[in-house]
Formats: sequence, C-alpha cells, structure tokens
Amino acid sequence: MNSVKQFAILTPRLIIVPTPTAVSFNSYRALYSELYGNVDFCQMGFGDHYPAVSWSDEETRDVIQTRDIERCWQRRGLGDFAVALRGPSTFEPDSHSTQNNGFTTLKGDEYVRVAGLNNVHLAASKWVGYAGLRDATTTSMPPREPGDPALPSWLEMIELRYGVSPEFWGQGIAQEASKAIMQWSVNERGVKRFVADTERENSRSAKLLQKLGFTLSDTNYWKEPSGLEWECAAK
Repeated sequence: MNSVKQFAILTPRLIIVPTPTAVSFNSYRALYSELYGNVDFCQMGFGDHYPAVSWSDEETRDVIQTRDIERCWQRRGLGDFAVALRGPSTFEPDSHSTQNNGFTTLKGDEYVRVAGLNNVHLAASKWVGYAGLRDATTTSMPPREPGDPALPSWLEMIELRYGVSPEFWGQGIAQEASKAIMQWSVNERGVKRFVADTERENSRSAKLLQKLGFTLSDTNYWKEPSGLEWECAAK
C-alpha cells in the first residue's frame, strides 16, 4: 500500500494528483502508456536515449510503482503528479477558486468533496500528462566518480520533469502544472533549488524552462554531451 496521504492541487485549468493516488486509475495508466508508446513524444523528450515502448496495463502499473512511487514518493515525499483538465461540473474553474499564487491544495474533507467517494470523480477526469519533481541524486543522475565535486543537499537537487500528450502541446499545460508543483514543493517540502536536463534540440522544453525561471548551468551533473543542464533557485 502507498503511504502518501491523498491530496490534490488545483490551478485555473488543471487538477493535479500525486501518482500514489492516480496509479489506481485505469484512465491515467492508459494515458501514461500511450505517452511512452508515442514516437514523437519520446523523441522530443528523450532523443535517442529512450525509444517508444509498448507496455501492457500491468507493466505500466509496475513502471509507475517502481520508478516513481517507491524511488521518489516513499523516499522523499515528492514525485510525479498526474495532470488532468478541470471540468466538467466538479472541476469547473469557477467551482473552486485558486489562491493568488495560482494554485490551491485540497486536503482532508475538501479533497474528498472534490475527488468524490473512492475518488470516483478523479477517475473520470481527462488526463493529459504528468509533471514531476524528484531527487536527481537518487534517480536520474549517473554515479559520482573520483574527482567529481561534492553535491549540495538533495533539497537543492530537485529535478523537474514533465510530459504532455501531443494532442495538447502548445497550450501551456506543462508550464501551469510545473509552476504549481514547484511552489507546492517549496511550501510543503522545503525545496531550495530545482535542476533540469533537456536534449539540445528540444527548444520547446528550453522555452518552457526559461518561462519558469530556469537558466542554463555548467554543472554537468548528467555528463551527457547531447544534453543541456538548467537550474532555478526556489522562491
């Protein structure tokens, strides 16, 4: 069983749910499998490092469980979030207002009212992608080697990642979701700095990171010639 308490984040257009909850939704698993089976999605996000794959529903659940829930949520209390469009009815933008910083976190009874009994409303949502935060030192970074500089605290090594269905590219969804979870992680987890890694040809992600306040860095954490590295101090 996953130990992460249930909560959700609302933005003007989106409802954002941690994957320890979303992994139980057939609809989200289907979207996640579809993304990683899409050649255009994988090529843009990962280049030649990660070709498109075909997962069964059981394999998709196992991937989310092992790569995200066990390595990230259960270890650091943060990880991937499933991203869905708000609406209709319960999730219409005017039915739950957001705070001045662009998002609000729903917990306890408020979460239950929005999610519905046994998360029935959430399960029926239109899932469009994911946005995630993870400790890069224990997930995506290669092992440190003799002579490498010492790394800062893991709270300064939080990697931002995101993926949106090509059907919804160009609509600002990744930016809206990323901004919300970044601020959530600062407020709730004490994150101090964010990092990211993109393919050099991925100008779409580069523009998104710049909009979120990231700048290019020369850290070379991932030691990947085909990639660019970015950083952003928490605010």
